Amino acid sequence: MSFASNARAEMARKLCAERCCARAELAAALLAPGAVSYRFGGAFRYGLSVTTSEAAVVRHYFQLLKRHFGVAAQIRTLRGGSLRSATRYQLLIPDEAADMLLRESGVYDPNEPFGLRVTPPEALMDYACCKKSFLKSAFMLGGGIANPEHGYHLEIAASSEEFADFVIKILNYFEIHAKKTCRKSKFVVYLKRSDDVCDALTLMGAPQAMLALQGVRVKKDVSNRVNRQLNCDGSNINRAMETALRQIEDIRVIEDQLGLDKLPAPLREIAEARLANAEASLTSLGELLVPPLGKSGVNARLRRLREIADALRGGGEVKL
Repeated sequence: MSFASNARAEMARKLCAERCCARAELAAALLAPGAVSYRFGGAFRYGLSVTTSEAAVVRHYFQLLKRHFGVAAQIRTLRGGSLRSATRYQLLIPDEAADMLLRESGVYDPNEPFGLRVTPPEALMDYACCKKSFLKSAFMLGGGIANPEHGYHLEIAASSEEFADFVIKILNYFEIHAKKTCRKSKFVVYLKRSDDVCDALTLMGAPQAMLALQGVRVKKDVSNRVNRQLNCDGSNINRAMETALRQIEDIRVIEDQLGLDKLPAPLREIAEARLANAEASLTSLGELLVPPLGKSGVNARLRRLREIADALRGGGEVKL
């Protein structure tokens, strides 16, 4: 199973205890694309169904309808025509229960086109628990989340721009900052920050998925820190070696054109120490001298050797 499937299955395992939360979940389910159909045959009727690729999710709504609304729905399996087609599951709701469920969920409104709202009424979301239930249901039927190994991204498909704005408003209530985009004439609400994705998973009842994401994030952070440190150490080593090679080159110029024996004793001492210890750091070089010399003192002597070498290269007067 994918990371997203595991997250949806975790959410589906917990059935809400309060009827107000069940109404919020039902509202999100009925506002999903294709959930409501219209039937004409002597009389206008609504047909309700919930379709998903997750067996755990369709069982969740089956139990929710039975426990909180006394409705016994029917589950059927939809198989594609080809071997590669994914199996889908559909929850068929009895026609005689359609009107009651539309009213219970707040989706029915005779003043709206076809008698249906595009978002549930605000009164349905009076409590934080109801808002969480609505988000959970919207994600189970229209949501997705990337494998955290590849990146942090959670999204919820919206049946309309108004529905997308409604979902964003609920997420903002919990201080989760979401954005929306339009893909092929369809709106999507999405989160990109890992903290927001973790908070959303916790709100929607998927703490195990959140912990799994946190684990991957910690692993990535540690790996990135180690890599940065290794890169930094490697750069420092390269810079130190390049500096040491330049110092040796300066000393060779002095040796060839002037002779190290012409140098003052302190400069000759550091020059010979550098030639004999090409890979040593400035601190290590200082410890080889008698008496030992600090890093700044070693650096000052090597800088003086560079000035002498530059003067020799330019053919100028060398002052020792």
